[in-house]
Amino acid sequence: MPHVAGLMLRRLTQNTRGAVIVEFAICLPVLVLMYTGGVYLSDMVSCSRKVTVATRSLVDLVSRTMSPTIIYNDPGSANAKSHLSASAVVLSPYKLDKATEQISLLRVCDATRAYVVWTQAQTQNVNGSIVSTTISSHKAGTLPKNEAQLAANIVTIPTNMITSTMVPVSPDGSNVCGNLAPGTSTKTQVGTSGGWLFMGRITYNYAPFVSYLPLANKTMTDTIYMVPRLY
Repeated sequence: MPHVAGLMLRRLTQNTRGAVIVEFAICLPVLVLMYTGGVYLSDMVSCSRKVTVATRSLVDLVSRTMSPTIIYNDPGSANAKSHLSASAVVLSPYKLDKATEQISLLRVCDATRAYVVWTQAQTQNVNGSIVSTTISSHKAGTLPKNEAQLAANIVTIPTNMITSTMVPVSPDGSNVCGNLAPGTSTKTQVGTSGGWLFMGRITYNYAPFVSYLPLANKTMTDTIYMVPRLY
């Protein structure tokens, strides 16, 4: 009997007819995870690229078609809804209701900061047919009203966007960004002089297309500055 049992055990250990199936069953979850992760990473990179292209499209459209001096003189009448909506369409086939588009007009007040003249932001439904105004990350000032402005109207800008001719000079040598009160003969008020910049920003809340894997959502944001073509 022990001899028979040993013979059967030996034959069982030498039998490899089901080895491939067992190995495949072990490897399958890993292969599925690698494939799904690769597709997820590729889709996320594609979405990030879409956000960049859409942001550039937004700023390019506005800088070509909207005059900063007209906006400055009557900021309440400025409307970039069509430009914002057009840039959102660039994000397709990604869901548009996950995106927020923003455009701002800035006036340089020193080498690293600018005054917010005007700003507008919006969201939309999934196919872009319904648009909703939303709060901008910038706070626009009240110029050209003859009144003091707020420090909150001043934002940081990239130094590589600024040339010396864009930075205003105050007669008394003071930093224009700090001159919030209405101008005098010795002080240049912030926002009343300096070069112009349009700033576009799109934020997209990317969600993984698979729900059975613990993949986190990711917020994608791109910001692009451009000098206006019109004046």
